[in-house]
Amino acid sequence: MLAFSAALPATAAGPLPADTAPSPAGIGIRLLDIPASTKDDPRARTYIIDRLAPGSEISRRIQVENNTGATQTIRLYAGAAHIVGGAFIGEEAGSTNDLSTWTAVSRPQVDLPAGGKAEVPVTIKVPSDAPEDELYGAVWAEVRSAADKGGVVQANRVGIRIYLSVGPGNGKPADFSITSLTPSRNQQGNPQLSALVTNTGGRALDVTGDLRLTAGPGGLSAGPFGIQNATTIAPGKAENVIFTLPPELPNGPWTVGVDLKSGLLEKAASATVTFPEAGPGETAAPAADTGLQWLAPAAAAAVLLTALLLISLLLMSRQRRRLSAPEAAAPPAGTRRAGRRSADATR
Repeated sequence: MLAFSAALPATAAGPLPADTAPSPAGIGIRLLDIPASTKDDPRARTYIIDRLAPGSEISRRIQVENNTGATQTIRLYAGAAHIVGGAFIGEEAGSTNDLSTWTAVSRPQVDLPAGGKAEVPVTIKVPSDAPEDELYGAVWAEVRSAADKGGVVQANRVGIRIYLSVGPGNGKPADFSITSLTPSRNQQGNPQLSALVTNTGGRALDVTGDLRLTAGPGGLSAGPFGIQNATTIAPGKAENVIFTLPPELPNGPWTVGVDLKSGLLEKAASATVTFPEAGPGETAAPAADTGLQWLAPAAAAAVLLTALLLISLLLMSRQRRRLSAPEAAAPPAGTRRAGRRSADATR
């Protein structure tokens, strides 16, 4: 979790945290309910993610914790959010969208002693005339300080993201493609690898992953290297997922392999790249592994196996005909002997 501070009356907008585990200090908020249909999805353990038909509703329980060391009055509310530049952005307090107006927090505030916890139900009710869309929001827990001598009040908040898809049925499934891989060096001289990811599905993605380097100079290999923060990509949008590597890494050439995932969705791609001395390098089109690459060799193996089986059956059939042919052509033994005796008698 990450807390945001700003001078009131407005609370600063900023990226929501990628992880809502309780903080060692400050206030914390986390999701308690996980739908059975998404129990294996790691994103659903952290965020409120669902698809609802118009006229339906869901309820989730959240838990608020006070780890500040003093009694706190914690304000709870739903707010608007949007996705831009690969980040999930929580808008200023008081900003609304359709989703925030559909979201009701059962208790607008809780008073918690130091170390105290409270469970609070949250309900999202989609009106019957809602259009088909995907909307973003957040459930916020916020504490405010007393005004200082200048009348400035500080507000700190933490939130749980909401990804809500509205429409009948299950909607277009989540999917993405890895379009290109580009090596570069940043201003600090660190090599970087940017994987351009296009969201080709119907749901927003939070993309994380690993990068491995093989077949480098002198047969070197390195990795895996991870991503510090997930890159959030709205449907139909493309963003660079950037890996930053150690500065002492040789330029290459290297065979880079990236494994990217969002929830249960995973994709892989590889290419040969060389890191430049500075700035961007040459972009490479990756050899993609969509998780179905095994179908091609499996199909080829099936065809080969079928051909071998047919050849074996054909050879067995020919062998049987060869074995049976002499027996069918030869006359009965008794007939041949009788013929010889008749010929002798004539002579």
